[in-house]
Amino acid sequence: MSLSPFTFALAVVLVKSLGEVSGYLGDTIILQSGVDPTWTLSKIEWSIWSNHTWIATYHKGRTNTERVHQFGQRLSLNISSGDLTIQNLTKDDAMEYTVDLLNTDDEEKVNKINLIVRELLQKPTIQAARSLSVNGECLMVLKCSSPDSGVSYSWDVIPSSVYTLDRSSARLSAILNTTQNSVNFTCTTTTNNIDHASSVVTLKCDDDEIQPPTQEPLKYQCRVKFAFPFLIGFLVGASIVTMIYCFGGKKKTPPLK
Repeated sequence: MSLSPFTFALAVVLVKSLGEVSGYLGDTIILQSGVDPTWTLSKIEWSIWSNHTWIATYHKGRTNTERVHQFGQRLSLNISSGDLTIQNLTKDDAMEYTVDLLNTDDEEKVNKINLIVRELLQKPTIQAARSLSVNGECLMVLKCSSPDSGVSYSWDVIPSSVYTLDRSSARLSAILNTTQNSVNFTCTTTTNNIDHASSVVTLKCDDDEIQPPTQEPLKYQCRVKFAFPFLIGFLVGASIVTMIYCFGGKKKTPPLK
């Protein structure tokens, strides 16, 4: 008994990674299909998860973008390019997406793309305190804080001629002149060298209170009444150093001999 030979044809479709794209919470993003621009598409299938659950499809002239409750009515599909638009991004949208494309010549292509959803950094808060004026100068001590974790800090000062210490940390010390006009201090928080947020305060040596800039109101707190030590160094005449320590208490006078 002889067996009739059978011929099996197996079509293998290579899956290509399109890398990753990122968007912000609440924003709209377009996931590009990576289709050959010369193609005329007859089928588009966007899917998620390991079981390839369809979330948006186009087949035989019909489009369906409401297959998964998670996305609701937030999806739209471009049947010419195969691109998928997601509106009002949520944290749950961050995942890998697969698109299966078929053209009118029965050529098939499968691509994957990874979506990262980021949160916008919140504006940092600037706290500041000022020493009493001594010899026409005063020391400003500023502290920048952020509700976001893992951020780095930097300061910009205008005018740049103002003497400051350590502009790349959360704390900044600056020496201002009483005859000087207002100085703008901008604290910027950054994460992953991508996202950033800034806040600004405007200070003068003779201000009783810290004044926020008129162009952008800023919530701030003046914590002069809180006790914290800081050092004032001024060059007066032939290198006279005046040291002032503010702890919220009275200055002690040494006993007379």
